[in-house]
Amino acid sequence: MNVFSHSKSLFLHPKKQLRVLCAFLAALFFALLLCACQKKTDYFNYVSELRSNILLDGNASFSLRVYATVKESPYSADGVPRECNERAEFWLVAPSGDKECSLSFDVNGKTYGGEMSYDSVKAEYYYAYPLDISAHTQLSCTVVYDGQIQEFNAKTVLSESTLSPENALKCLVAAQAELFTTMTDKYGFAGEIYLRLLYEDSPYYYIGVIDRNGKTNAFLLNATSGKLLAKRES
Repeated sequence: MNVFSHSKSLFLHPKKQLRVLCAFLAALFFALLLCACQKKTDYFNYVSELRSNILLDGNASFSLRVYATVKESPYSADGVPRECNERAEFWLVAPSGDKECSLSFDVNGKTYGGEMSYDSVKAEYYYAYPLDISAHTQLSCTVVYDGQIQEFNAKTVLSESTLSPENALKCLVAAQAELFTTMTDKYGFAGEIYLRLLYEDSPYYYIGVIDRNGKTNAFLLNATSGKLLAKRES
């Protein structure tokens, strides 16, 4: 038996060998490019909207939500990150929107507050102040609604198991490596990122990746595991 004649079938045709080699080199190049981009690029630097904390309280008639946010100014989903400012945002659901409403709250021994405006689209009262409350676990607030005082002690939805926004973004970068690689070159990331903590029975992260044409790839992540739950392109 001729062993060498039998083993010819084990060798690929030269053209097939070339195709296999090209495919291997392309995959290797993509992997090296991905590693290089991720090592050099800190995608968190491209976050132009961040909601990192949510504090909640309410009763039978009122519901208060407090957000720790950072937003670019001017605010525009155009794929270009700009200078950002910290804000504490307060949203109040009340029996009606035609009453005078004011808010006061204490942070580090200082009292802040003012008149709340009514957002007719969301049907909620709103107030914002340039203050960092991202690390607060609770916040005492007083609302005067139509002359009546309502006291709130809003508590954070975060726990020790909740991923930080930075780690949530790292989970998405790992899960959507091709998207981030195609938007990244030696000059950096060609887009901006919206990263919002959400809460509906448990915390989630919404992450929007916006390119220079305003196209958005939106993702929903479990805030504990970082698992990708849903994605949408618009």
